[in-house]
Amino acid sequence: MSGIFHASRIVRSRTRAITLTRRDYSGSKFFQGARSFILGFNQPDETPTSEFIPYMQYPLMTKDQLNKITTDKFKFEFGHASFGYHSSSTVPSINSLSDLTDPTQLNTLLPRRRPKGSPTDTLSIKAGDDTMLVSSTVLAVADGVSGWESDGIQTSSGIWSRSMVETFSRLMTEYKIQHSPHALHKRDIDQILDDSFLHTSHLMDLQKLNGSSTLVLVMLSGDLLQMISIGDSKLYIIRDGKIIKTNEVQMISDLCPQQIGTQTLSLLPSEIAWVESFQLKEDDLIVMCSDGISDNLYESEILNYINEFIYEKKNSLKTAANKLLIKAKEVAFDDYAYTPYNEQVNALPDTLKRGHQSVGGKLDDMSVLIAKVVNNPKKM
Repeated sequence: MSGIFHASRIVRSRTRAITLTRRDYSGSKFFQGARSFILGFNQPDETPTSEFIPYMQYPLMTKDQLNKITTDKFKFEFGHASFGYHSSSTVPSINSLSDLTDPTQLNTLLPRRRPKGSPTDTLSIKAGDDTMLVSSTVLAVADGVSGWESDGIQTSSGIWSRSMVETFSRLMTEYKIQHSPHALHKRDIDQILDDSFLHTSHLMDLQKLNGSSTLVLVMLSGDLLQMISIGDSKLYIIRDGKIIKTNEVQMISDLCPQQIGTQTLSLLPSEIAWVESFQLKEDDLIVMCSDGISDNLYESEILNYINEFIYEKKNSLKTAANKLLIKAKEVAFDDYAYTPYNEQVNALPDTLKRGHQSVGGKLDDMSVLIAKVVNNPKKM
């Protein structure tokens, strides 16, 4: 997500802190420590003590523990593709997640080589300020918001987005182990989402970094797909060649999507997130992408390409994701293309677009993943 809109030359205003009444929220040990620490930001005369710092341990999950929670009816097969426009390298960084021994340090949150014997099978893919997380049970896209640099502050929305989805994945796994065999409910998802946000905020503060992102995330729970969305990254569920479910886009103002980050500490994600569940069927397709894709391709185009690449030409999910990315890049680099983003800009009052009509693709980080719902043979 770019802070500057290249096609229209209109500068997007960055989201400012939103002040809401805080609710009385009792959470896990992770949540309580991070919550206390962050609330201390609003009390400059008080020096936080060690009790405010959430020293968390993430031990390696054993095979027995993971087998204990493999009760979902389905699992995901997936393919992904990405392009880092806001990056010195167009090659994405792909890492497998490992355990954390000192998660109060940001660099230990980021994956290292997978430890020997670890059954973890989750990938984190970073391209520019975008991060995708893919696994057999959780899929996520976090679109980091660029443009913070113009404020002259130390920032990394790419680290924010990566930390947010990786922390969610770990906390969700731990939560499911603790509550097995019970399925996750909305209150559980809210808990994990808020804990992940607060822990990530704390990590960013320790490194004196700022950043924010949108978020779209899905996770399996039994035969249901639990869905979370904040902002304008997109989710499509396709069945029999038709889009049967999509998420709601949340905007703060014209061209400025809702987001979570270091500037929204007075607002818990669960208070603004779109959260729903959906009954899955075998062979359903799930497409998730950052707005680098959906700002350049219309929903109907995405559907047509999916039908062509997967249903007609029988491409693998990885090949289909790569081909969809190529189609979006072709439009993004086309100075005369007309896109969904152009329509949004041209619908603005003349005072905002300064009399200019927007035309041409939108250059931005791009992330797309395509998953197929298949039966889980390990279901007990």
